[in-house]
Amino acid sequence: MDIGLISRRYAKALADYSAERGEDSKVYGEVQQLAELYRQDRPLHEALQSPVLPIKEKISALCHLSPAPLCKSLTDFISLVLRHHRENLLYFMFHSFMDLYRERHNIREAELYTAAPVGNGVEETLRSKIQELSGYTVNLHRKIKPAIIGGFVFRMDDMLIDASVASQLAVLRRNLGNEPARKI
Repeated sequence: MDIGLISRRYAKALADYSAERGEDSKVYGEVQQLAELYRQDRPLHEALQSPVLPIKEKISALCHLSPAPLCKSLTDFISLVLRHHRENLLYFMFHSFMDLYRERHNIREAELYTAAPVGNGVEETLRSKIQELSGYTVNLHRKIKPAIIGGFVFRMDDMLIDASVASQLAVLRRNLGNEPARKI
Protein backbone atom coordinates (compact mmCIF):
# COMPACT_ATOMS: atom_id res chain seq x y z
CA MET A 1 0.00 0.00 0.00
CA ASP A 2 1.40 3.39 -1.00
CA ILE A 3 0.55 5.75 1.86
CA GLY A 4 1.57 8.85 -0.07
CA LEU A 5 -0.46 8.02 -3.15
CA ILE A 6 -3.61 7.19 -1.19
CA SER A 7 -3.36 10.22 1.07
CA ARG A 8 -2.80 12.56 -1.89
CA ARG A 9 -5.83 11.16 -3.73
CA TYR A 10 -8.08 11.61 -0.73
CA ALA A 11 -6.62 15.07 -0.08
CA LYS A 12 -7.30 16.09 -3.67
CA ALA A 13 -10.88 14.86 -3.32
CA LEU A 14 -11.30 16.94 -0.14
CA ALA A 15 -9.72 19.98 -1.80
CA ASP A 16 -11.98 19.73 -4.85
CA TYR A 17 -15.11 19.05 -2.79
CA SER A 18 -14.48 21.88 -0.32
CA ALA A 19 -13.58 24.33 -3.13
CA GLU A 20 -16.78 23.41 -4.94
CA ARG A 21 -18.74 24.22 -1.77
CA GLY A 22 -16.72 27.41 -1.14
CA GLU A 23 -15.39 26.09 2.17
CA ASP A 24 -11.77 25.38 1.27
CA SER A 25 -10.21 28.08 3.46
CA LYS A 26 -12.41 27.08 6.40
CA VAL A 27 -11.52 23.41 5.87
CA TYR A 28 -7.82 24.36 5.74
CA GLY A 29 -8.02 25.99 9.18
CA GLU A 30 -9.98 23.09 10.64
CA VAL A 31 -7.61 20.51 9.16
CA GLN A 32 -4.65 22.35 10.70
CA GLN A 33 -6.32 22.16 14.11
CA LEU A 34 -7.29 18.50 13.71
CA ALA A 35 -3.83 17.50 12.52
CA GLU A 36 -2.26 19.13 15.57
CA LEU A 37 -4.87 17.58 17.86
CA TYR A 38 -4.38 14.17 16.22
CA ARG A 39 -0.60 14.45 16.68
CA GLN A 40 -0.80 15.41 20.35
CA ASP A 41 -3.75 13.32 21.58
CA ARG A 42 -2.77 9.65 21.69
CA PRO A 43 -6.18 8.45 23.03
CA LEU A 44 -7.90 10.10 20.05
CA HIS A 45 -5.50 8.33 17.71
CA GLU A 46 -6.24 5.00 19.38
CA ALA A 47 -10.00 5.61 19.37
CA LEU A 48 -9.99 6.29 15.62
CA GLN A 49 -7.97 3.13 15.00
CA SER A 50 -10.29 1.00 17.15
CA PRO A 51 -12.35 -1.53 15.18
CA VAL A 52 -14.84 -1.70 18.06
CA LEU A 53 -16.10 1.90 17.89
CA PRO A 54 -18.79 2.60 15.29
CA ILE A 55 -18.15 5.24 12.62
CA LYS A 56 -20.70 7.68 14.09
CA GLU A 57 -18.92 7.67 17.44
CA LYS A 58 -15.55 8.27 15.79
CA ILE A 59 -16.94 11.23 13.86
CA SER A 60 -18.61 12.51 17.02
CA ALA A 61 -15.31 12.28 18.92
CA LEU A 62 -13.51 14.32 16.26
CA CYS A 63 -16.30 16.91 16.11
CA HIS A 64 -16.48 17.32 19.90
CA LEU A 65 -12.70 17.72 20.26
CA SER A 66 -12.62 20.48 17.67
CA PRO A 67 -12.87 23.97 19.19
CA ALA A 68 -15.63 24.94 16.73
CA PRO A 69 -18.14 22.83 14.81
CA LEU A 70 -16.61 21.28 11.70
CA CYS A 71 -17.95 22.38 8.32
CA LYS A 72 -20.01 20.01 6.19
CA SER A 73 -17.21 19.37 3.68
CA LEU A 74 -14.88 18.11 6.37
CA THR A 75 -17.46 16.00 8.21
CA ASP A 76 -18.49 14.41 4.90
CA PHE A 77 -14.84 13.73 4.11
CA ILE A 78 -14.13 12.17 7.51
CA SER A 79 -17.23 10.03 7.15
CA LEU A 80 -16.03 8.84 3.73
CA VAL A 81 -12.57 7.99 5.07
CA LEU A 82 -14.03 6.03 7.97
CA ARG A 83 -16.51 4.17 5.77
CA HIS A 84 -13.61 3.02 3.57
CA HIS A 85 -11.59 1.97 6.65
CA ARG A 86 -8.76 4.39 5.91
CA GLU A 87 -8.65 5.99 9.36
CA ASN A 88 -5.03 4.88 9.76
CA LEU A 89 -4.15 7.29 6.93
CA LEU A 90 -6.21 10.26 8.14
CA TYR A 91 -3.21 12.12 9.57
CA PHE A 92 -1.34 11.76 6.27
CA MET A 93 -4.42 12.91 4.37
CA PHE A 94 -4.60 16.03 6.53
CA HIS A 95 -0.99 16.90 5.74
CA SER A 96 -1.44 16.16 2.05
CA PHE A 97 -4.49 18.43 2.00
CA MET A 98 -2.58 21.26 3.70
CA ASP A 99 0.26 20.92 1.17
CA LEU A 100 -2.22 20.92 -1.72
CA TYR A 101 -4.09 23.94 -0.35
CA ARG A 102 -0.83 25.90 0.03
CA GLU A 103 0.18 24.95 -3.50
CA ARG A 104 -3.17 26.04 -4.98
CA HIS A 105 -3.16 29.34 -3.09
CA ASN A 106 0.56 30.17 -3.54
CA ILE A 107 1.32 29.99 0.18
CA ARG A 108 4.75 29.08 1.51
CA GLU A 109 5.77 28.21 5.05
CA ALA A 110 8.94 29.85 6.35
CA GLU A 111 10.84 29.76 9.62
CA LEU A 112 12.90 32.52 11.16
CA TYR A 113 15.28 31.48 13.94
CA THR A 114 16.77 34.19 16.10
CA ALA A 115 18.76 34.18 19.33
CA ALA A 116 16.34 36.63 20.97
CA PRO A 117 12.76 37.68 20.22
CA VAL A 118 12.35 40.16 17.37
CA GLY A 119 9.61 42.73 17.07
CA ASN A 120 6.56 42.45 14.85
CA GLY A 121 7.94 45.24 12.67
CA VAL A 122 10.98 43.17 11.74
CA GLU A 123 8.80 40.16 10.99
CA GLU A 124 6.41 42.21 8.86
CA THR A 125 9.26 43.85 6.92
CA LEU A 126 10.84 40.47 6.24
CA ARG A 127 7.52 38.90 5.24
CA SER A 128 6.67 41.74 2.81
CA LYS A 129 10.16 41.65 1.25
CA ILE A 130 9.96 37.87 0.74
CA GLN A 131 6.46 38.16 -0.74
CA GLU A 132 7.66 40.91 -3.06
CA LEU A 133 10.65 38.87 -4.27
CA SER A 134 8.97 35.46 -4.52
CA GLY A 135 5.37 36.31 -5.39
CA TYR A 136 4.10 33.93 -2.71
CA THR A 137 2.10 34.60 0.42
CA VAL A 138 4.42 33.69 3.29
CA ASN A 139 3.44 32.26 6.66
CA LEU A 140 6.43 33.18 8.79
CA HIS A 141 6.99 31.23 12.00
CA ARG A 142 9.37 32.81 14.49
CA LYS A 143 11.42 30.54 16.71
CA ILE A 144 13.93 31.39 19.40
CA LYS A 145 17.16 29.42 19.25
CA PRO A 146 19.79 30.82 21.66
CA ALA A 147 22.48 28.51 20.23
CA ILE A 148 22.87 30.74 17.16
CA ILE A 149 24.25 33.47 19.47
CA GLY A 150 23.17 36.33 17.21
CA GLY A 151 21.94 37.10 13.72
CA PHE A 152 19.30 34.86 12.17
CA VAL A 153 18.63 31.68 10.22
CA PHE A 154 15.87 31.80 7.61
CA ARG A 155 14.41 28.68 5.97
CA MET A 156 11.74 28.48 3.26
CA ASP A 157 11.25 25.35 1.17
CA ASP A 158 14.76 24.38 0.03
CA MET A 159 16.27 27.83 0.62
CA LEU A 160 18.40 28.44 3.70
CA ILE A 161 19.98 31.74 4.68
CA ASP A 162 22.30 31.30 7.65
CA ALA A 163 23.47 34.69 8.89
CA SER A 164 24.04 33.54 12.46
CA VAL A 165 27.04 34.40 14.57
CA ALA A 166 27.46 30.72 15.47
CA SER A 167 27.92 29.69 11.82
CA GLN A 168 30.29 32.57 11.15
CA LEU A 169 32.37 31.54 14.18
CA ALA A 170 32.41 27.95 12.91
CA VAL A 171 33.68 29.10 9.51
CA LEU A 172 36.33 31.26 11.17
CA ARG A 173 37.39 28.40 13.45
CA ARG A 174 37.60 26.03 10.48
CA ASN A 175 39.66 28.50 8.41
CA LEU A 176 42.06 29.30 11.23
CA GLY A 177 42.56 25.63 11.98
CA ASN A 178 43.42 24.78 8.35
CA GLU A 179 46.15 27.38 7.87
CA PRO A 180 49.66 26.22 8.66
CA ALA A 181 51.43 28.17 11.34
CA ARG A 182 53.98 30.64 9.92
CA LYS A 183 57.53 30.13 11.01
CA ILE A 184 59.88 33.02 10.91
